[in-house]
Amino acid sequence: MTRQLFAIFTAIFVWFAPAQADTPYTVVGVPIDATASNALEAQSLAMQQGQVAAVRALVNRLTLPEDRSLIPEITNEDAAQLIGGLQVRNEQRSATRYLGELTVAFDPGAVRRWLNGLGVPFVEGQAREILVLPVLQTQSGYWLWNSTNSATGEAVEQPWLTEWRMGGYQHALSPVRAPDGDAGRVLIDGNSAARMNEDQLRSIAQAYGVSRIAVMIAQQGAAGVRVDGRLFSFDGAGQATSQQIPTIATQSFRGAARRFVGDLEAAWKAEAIVRGGGAQSLNVTVLFNSLAEWQRLERALTGTSLIVTAQLDALAPTGAMMTLEYRGDFNQLQRELDARGARLAEDSRFGLVVRSR
Repeated sequence: MTRQLFAIFTAIFVWFAPAQADTPYTVVGVPIDATASNALEAQSLAMQQGQVAAVRALVNRLTLPEDRSLIPEITNEDAAQLIGGLQVRNEQRSATRYLGELTVAFDPGAVRRWLNGLGVPFVEGQAREILVLPVLQTQSGYWLWNSTNSATGEAVEQPWLTEWRMGGYQHALSPVRAPDGDAGRVLIDGNSAARMNEDQLRSIAQAYGVSRIAVMIAQQGAAGVRVDGRLFSFDGAGQATSQQIPTIATQSFRGAARRFVGDLEAAWKAEAIVRGGGAQSLNVTVLFNSLAEWQRLERALTGTSLIVTAQLDALAPTGAMMTLEYRGDFNQLQRELDARGARLAEDSRFGLVVRSR
């Protein structure tokens, strides 16, 4: 028991820097709450339960419902072997109770080995990131950014924006993030976002380096939260297409955000999941204009979950030849590379070519 407690409490203070990257192997905001005969036992129990709950959340993120029957009941020992680091926030304790919110960073290699050993199909490659503009509709108008109380000078948080900034949605399989800081307010305000002005949306997409923007307009009332919005996509020439986001009605901002991200993840997994089959070989030419661009494309290729191996055959100042071995079908590979900023397509001169998207 003493050794187990030591392992748990040591893990609380261990947080590896690589785990903080925006990968699907980090789970944020797992509620923990336990009561026991004393504070130490309550904390131990809460941490154990929270770690197992975080594994379940990760499994739900990476897999489809129909495949989860292959996973046996998750134990404390399973969780301990998969976790790379922990953090607790909003911590509260008494003589017999311990509660807070747990952020868990998992060891990707350990998770892959565990799921592969169970024969569970899973997706770890992320879709293209979406920048969300979370607009709160109030009686006085549309509110996008945090503000300052003119009478007291105190900062006033916009709760819908805060949920997107703090909820860890950048780690989803379909990552979604809100604009950081205050730089975006010079490009667009709440009223302009609610009007969905394409020129302003294009400008903010360019400023934040994304090609997709979701304008999410929330209203909060006695019945809960209702969200309507539209998802805009901008191509390389800046041309926009858009689609309506189905109305979301929940009890809280967190519930609305999780519903939106969950629907995106389900659609991405249905496209990207690979079931059986061996690896296929592909010869490609990678074209680039600078060393930095080559490094970005190389990271896209080596970081794509469908690519088993990426062998460099030749390298020149503006191009490279590579042999790829990949799982799944060709269209799946194209979609995942596109999500990572690389376009794979046929070229009349070079055959299959990878370029920046």
